[in-house]
Amino acid sequence: MTTKELKSKVIGKINETNDDEVLTEIYKILVDSYEDSEIYQLSENHKAAIALGINQIKQGEYLTNEQANKEADEWLNK
Repeated sequence: MTTKELKSKVIGKINETNDDEVLTEIYKILVDSYEDSEIYQLSENHKAAIALGINQIKQGEYLTNEQANKEADEWLNK
């Protein structure tokens, strides 16, 4: 399906609905997609934290999801 065809189908469905909740959600999706297109600039602190995390992973200093869940359960006394 081409972009033109897809747009036509989406517009058709929008025109068919009278559901305010659906229209509101569609609007939010469209607005968010344009607002999120801005490139986020990392600070030097963010870059340093990312580099630290990458190095920790390379050195095996991390928990698997299962290990993290187990520790959380123990901490919560489950």
